[in-house]
Amino acid sequence: MKVIYIHGFNSAGYGDKVDKLKDHFGMENVISINLPYDPEKAISLLEFLIRNIKNEEPLLLVGTSLGGAYTLYLSYKFDIPGVVINPSVKPSEDLKDQIGKQVNYKTQEEYEFTEEHVRWLKKIEVPVEELQKIKDRLYIYLDEEDELLDSRKTAEYFRGFYVKLFPGGDHRFQHMDELLEDLKNKREVRYG
Repeated sequence: MKVIYIHGFNSAGYGDKVDKLKDHFGMENVISINLPYDPEKAISLLEFLIRNIKNEEPLLLVGTSLGGAYTLYLSYKFDIPGVVINPSVKPSEDLKDQIGKQVNYKTQEEYEFTEEHVRWLKKIEVPVEELQKIKDRLYIYLDEEDELLDSRKTAEYFRGFYVKLFPGGDHRFQHMDELLEDLKNKREVRYG
């Protein structure tokens, strides 16, 4: 099985979560790249990867924050399982106050985040009623003390889905070990 890790806004495809995924699934099975800041280009690249992997072997998407929004969209579009961590469910709203000059905190890349980027994010927001069609393939993990996104609202949004809300933590998510243990114990995880 291959795992595609999808990082969040102003982040990159490396770090603690990726290291833990590689330890758990095997380094050769985890694909994690630095995505373009432009959402349309990021989705295009992820779709290319998915199309070239999903027919060869089972595939799991793991996304955090904005990467969680991407994961929801791609899991729905390709009918493959997704693990979302402290996800942005409405990125066009969550990121509208980020319009302007940005610096990626990991790569130091400087760029302009625009209204057009925000408008494009609206296109990939899958209504929760549509996500119901793949709810047996979605696993939502939240840290209760996420300082950027309201984890209780997110848990309520996904009522009826598989949701784990961990006490404490923060937006960076402090419960990766518990998440991986939980996934390992879920015999009914359906892979695409």
